[in-house]
Amino acid sequence: MKLSFRGVKYESHLSTLETTEGETGGIYRGSPWKTHRLKQNPRRTAPKKITYRGVTDKRG
Repeated sequence: MKLSFRGVKYESHLSTLETTEGETGGIYRGSPWKTHRLKQNPRRTAPKKITYRGVTDKRG
């Protein structure tokens, strides 16, 4: 999908995840809504080190 923000054009990269429909989670405005669960666990990536104005985040 081609998008534009403040005159800069870019292309979005959408990711898709396979899910299974679960049980009814509740009722919202008179309509039931269902929970969804991932079929596979997503890959975890290592946290990135973030620096803001010369200060490094201690969590990463």
